[in-house]
Amino acid sequence: NNGLLIRVNGAIKARDLMKEVVTLDEIEDYEGERIVGKSPAMLNIYKQIGKVAPTDATVLIRGESGAGKELAARAIYHYSKRSAKPFLAINCAAIPEHLLESELFGYERGAFTGADFKKIGKFEQCSGGTVFLDEIGDMSLGLQAKLLRILQDGAFERLGGSETIKTDVRIVAATNKHLEDMVKEGLFREDLYYRLNVVSISLPPLRERKEDIKELAAYFIKKFNRKLGKNIKGITQEALEELKEHSWTGNVRELENTIQKAIVFCNSDYLSLECCENLNLQGIGSCASV
Repeated sequence: NNGLLIRVNGAIKARDLMKEVVTLDEIEDYEGERIVGKSPAMLNIYKQIGKVAPTDATVLIRGESGAGKELAARAIYHYSKRSAKPFLAINCAAIPEHLLESELFGYERGAFTGADFKKIGKFEQCSGGTVFLDEIGDMSLGLQAKLLRILQDGAFERLGGSETIKTDVRIVAATNKHLEDMVKEGLFREDLYYRLNVVSISLPPLRERKEDIKELAAYFIKKFNRKLGKNIKGITQEALEELKEHSWTGNVRELENTIQKAIVFCNSDYLSLECCENLNLQGIGSCASV
């Protein structure tokens, strides 16, 4: 039964997200994920997360692609009073509108062709927990109206249903778009913008916190040593300086990808420019990544 398989896979993914703790603390030999950086900008982010996490306030996380918005959302969840309840992440840009509506709100059997069973949506599944809505700026105006009702009343109906369902979820949203401009252009509801923007956290791009690159590189070397069965001890100063010169348009995700590829091709104790020469990438010497 495909429907049952989909629900089981979704439950397994939700369980894994709940168990994979994101910490702000530097813990020796910790194998979970950690937000890394000691720059003034990141220290301010840690303070904001620490203050907002224990509350039930709705949070809007802003930042470029690859800056770590989902990590920040999961850190807020893990430091919150809802950490024992579900955490469900939805990318609003990755799912077509009609499917996104059924994912979020569910549907009754017979609501449309192919609806052979009742589906419980994410907002209903996650009652008591946290829903992370990534790329919220890509949500259609029709779905924005339904989301606004949940934020206002904690209520919704499944597709094809008339029963009003109550839910208690905390919403953390994220975007790389300028929502204020979208409001002016009529592409994003002003009332929803104010409901989401109770607390706003802006993640800096990597090019504005290059002092964190050394610590990030060390963190990713340790991470991929475990995953790839390698024993790289560190990175040469020459390679580190090249990393600091790069623009990192893909932010931390691009740096992570670069370090992972470098470790795969490295045959020495330390990552160097030479160890990456087989990648044939353009940019920062032979260690660049796209």
